[in-house]
Amino acid sequence: MAKIGLSKPYCAKYSNTGSTVTYSEGALIGKAVELSIELEEGDDNILYADNGPAESANTFSGGSLTLTTDDLLPDVMMKVLGVKEETITSKDIKTETPKWYNWDDDQNTPYLGFGAIVKVQNNNVIGYQAVILPKIKLNNPSDTFTTQGETIEFGTPEISGTILRSDGEKHTWKKVSSVMNSEADAEAAIKQFLSIAGGAVSPAADTGENEAAGLKDWAE
Repeated sequence: MAKIGLSKPYCAKYSNTGSTVTYSEGALIGKAVELSIELEEGDDNILYADNGPAESANTFSGGSLTLTTDDLLPDVMMKVLGVKEETITSKDIKTETPKWYNWDDDQNTPYLGFGAIVKVQNNNVIGYQAVILPKIKLNNPSDTFTTQGETIEFGTPEISGTILRSDGEKHTWKKVSSVMNSEADAEAAIKQFLSIAGGAVSPAADTGENEAAGLKDWAE
């Protein structure tokens, strides 16, 4: 099955009380350009018996994600990175309600749930899969700025983060849906999991992660 597209990267604030996980304040990060998921190599735990290997076990030992989007808008940036805004009060500025966005001691980067849609093709049939990372934490993005020349070079923001195990009963670190008939179906699955308006809310099957509805302040 070939993966031929990517769209609709969503995130939501992650919180937990024991093994009960909730998501709130979900948002679309931007228009997806590229998503990379890299896993750390875990050593095989091998049981030797009768002078040879008898059993082997391998467990998730961590990973990272890198997301490139067309833009990272200020309101989303404040949510996913914990950046705070400050009003600019200069009387010489004509722009309405100008603001600073501050990376400083008050920055409090939250844990997030993340989801995106992967477009797939099998035997010339198009389908869509929802990919969920139940718990991540994003890093501050690096910046590259280039002066404009004769042709425009589009700069697309890239943001990376760490993939973690959920605090739910099964400690899930990734979920992938079956292939669905439409992008809208895959998007509805992501919204349901991340408790975003427009998706039905129900407990996540077999994980103990209850995606409760309700809006909370990201700054909490």
